[in-house]
Amino acid sequence: MAWSAHGGGPAAARRMSPRGGSPYTIGIEGEALAEYQKKYITEMKTGDKIDSVLSVHYKKSPSEYRNGVMFEFRVADRTGQITVKFWGGEDAEEVAKMHSSISRDSVVRVRGTVGEYRGQMEIAINPADGEGFSLLSEGDFELTDLIEKRKDIDESVAKMRELIGSIEDQYLRALLDRVFGDEAFMKRFSECPASIMLHSNEIGGLIHHTMNVADHCLIAWKQYGEMDRDLLLAGALLHDIGKVESFRVTTNINQTEEGIFLGHLIIGMTMAQKAIDSIEGFPKDKRNKLLHILLSHHGRKEWGSPVEPAIPEALTIHYADDFDAKLEYMLIRREEATTDDSWLWDTRFRRHIYLG
Repeated sequence: MAWSAHGGGPAAARRMSPRGGSPYTIGIEGEALAEYQKKYITEMKTGDKIDSVLSVHYKKSPSEYRNGVMFEFRVADRTGQITVKFWGGEDAEEVAKMHSSISRDSVVRVRGTVGEYRGQMEIAINPADGEGFSLLSEGDFELTDLIEKRKDIDESVAKMRELIGSIEDQYLRALLDRVFGDEAFMKRFSECPASIMLHSNEIGGLIHHTMNVADHCLIAWKQYGEMDRDLLLAGALLHDIGKVESFRVTTNINQTEEGIFLGHLIIGMTMAQKAIDSIEGFPKDKRNKLLHILLSHHGRKEWGSPVEPAIPEALTIHYADDFDAKLEYMLIRREEATTDDSWLWDTRFRRHIYLG
């Protein structure tokens, strides 16, 4: 595969090819090439020379810097995201060609050097040093390098059907059968991720997270038997159904326009309401409670819920959802930490995480 490399890096903007050709055909050969290794994003450390397959999330327009023209783009693989900066030379037209060669969802092979800027790791591509990136076609990469796929999806589907079968309330059972009995929807639900970055951001992540939330809720119900088990369980199973219409999986995980405009709580509530309206005689009080659970499961208005939990079942589902997402996130941060320190500062939740 040919590597495209244009312009020059911040240290040397116009170094010519050792073969005497265009400055945009510089390549790495011999022992120098062996320094570049395939690494997933969470494996990268400052100073690493990487040769990795990554998916483009977005790109920014080219801009001038002291040695020429550069641009940056955000990429991802199955382990995380990172920014790539392409340090081109003075030939703005050539840099523009490189910029226009990629778009959202493009898959690229990147050869560059990992650095750090304002406390965040990033990949610098210095064409003057033989570094570059190349656009890959379908068949030139493995999707599982870019998006993780859980191996327990079938087990989760079987477990979900078992939980639905344990619902005794005829209306809630009918609702769950109406939603999850649709095989096309169930396939989409079982393959949907639960998030883009925070937790269960993998194919099959949503049903995995849903089963965890249901388990946490049932543990709480055993302690607080005054709660309505069927309402609690139905709410747990339905709480994130809106994510099926909120996320789009291609070479990475993105939000749909509907997901951005409305959010998965509103989308999920609308889906559940439509299914409820198709069930004759569905009790109004039960309908209101269930829809309330879906709208309130983020817990606070500043966290995205238009209403806050007003019944015990809604409160339980909120805490089960929040607990599962945050605990998994913390465990992943500990597992993927690359520092030699005993503590890691997490910028998203603004807290220290102990790694010992």
